Amino acid sequence: MIILLLRVVLVALLYVFLALVIRLAARGLQPTRQLTAPSHAPSGSGELRLVVLDPGNSELRAGQIVEMPDGATLGRSARAEVVIADSSVSAEHARVFRVGRAWVVTDLGSTNGTQVNQTAVNGEMPLAPNDVLALGSVRLKVVAR
Repeated sequence: MIILLLRVVLVALLYVFLALVIRLAARGLQPTRQLTAPSHAPSGSGELRLVVLDPGNSELRAGQIVEMPDGATLGRSARAEVVIADSSVSAEHARVFRVGRAWVVTDLGSTNGTQVNQTAVNGEMPLAPNDVLALGSVRLKVVAR
């Protein structure tokens, strides 16, 4: 009797595990959103503008303008404000924010690192026009605001 009860509990646990795996897989297959603006978007909106130099394996296009609101997170997951669906980009890779009138980037513990002009970001690093921001294999250029 006890062995039968243990078998039933084991089967129930297997079904719960299978349901969780299917749920996570379905969540991973959902389309991601990207907060981007067309290249003719006006500047001066209080957002950082980045132009895509190398999209890596993401859905971005070279030359595309990406508008970055203050405090925005860049990453591969849907939790990021700006989604970059590239396998070299971490789920929550980096954050950009304003300090006074200047823009700053910080790496959020990403696997492949964040670089500004080929210099690794450790802590906070300021961004200036024409700087190249690299997230894994994706490269973005800071556009004058």
